[in-house]
This record gives sequence, C-alpha cells and structure tokens, in this order.
Amino acid sequence: MANNSEEQHEKEGICIADIVKALVLAWSAALLTVSYLGIFPQMKMDNTFVASLLTGAMASFGIERKSNGNGNKKPTIVDNKDTKTGIK
Repeated sequence: MANNSEEQHEKEGICIADIVKALVLAWSAALLTVSYLGIFPQMKMDNTFVASLLTGAMASFGIERKSNGNGNKKPTIVDNKDTKTGIK
C-alpha cells in the first residue's frame, strides 16, 4: 500500500529530492553572487566548493553548458616570436 502512494507522488513530479536540489541550486547561486559582488567583505569562503555544488545541482536538472560546436577541432597554435611585447 505504501508503494502505491510513493508511485503516485513520483508521477505527480514533485518529490523531496527535487525540492532539496532546487534549494541547493538557489543557495549556491546566491552565495556565489554575494561573494563575487563583494557585498560582505568579511565573509571568507571557498568559491570552488560552492561552484561545484552549483554545477552538480544544475547537472541534476539537466542544465549544461552549451558547446560552441568546435568539439573535434584542434586548437590553433599562435607564433608570437616577431612581436615586441613581453619582458626584455
């Protein structure tokens, strides 16, 4: 009987896991935004950890970074030997 109730909740599309993922997504986005804007300069945190949480939460919803279509193209090597820039 409990199995039937769980299946009905999954069919409706809203479950606790989705709510938690959405909360983590919003929380990590807010923390990164506050950190990059410098609103609270006394707040020290590891931005890479929060960014990894944001990336994981986004991936769980299927949100990915759009590729530019050059997936198989090799990078171009630029030769700067004739330029006058740099340390002399």
